[in-house]
Amino acid sequence: MVVNAQKIKELREKENLSTYALAEKVYTSQSMITHIENKIKEPSVGLLLRIADYFKVSTDYLLDRDNPEAKIS
Repeated sequence: MVVNAQKIKELREKENLSTYALAEKVYTSQSMITHIENKIKEPSVGLLLRIADYFKVSTDYLLDRDNPEAKIS
């Protein structure tokens, strides 16, 4: 599973949230959010679900599966 890190960053910035604030909202660490956005780590399925739920988007959106040209792994 490969998350579109840019989409998470854009959603976070649109809500005017710091990485720390988002981390608190989705029950993870600030460093995890930073690592996800910098493509160092992938989120667990549970964290991906919490991020999607918080922003009211689908996991398919975060995985770039709504883009027909994106590769699905």
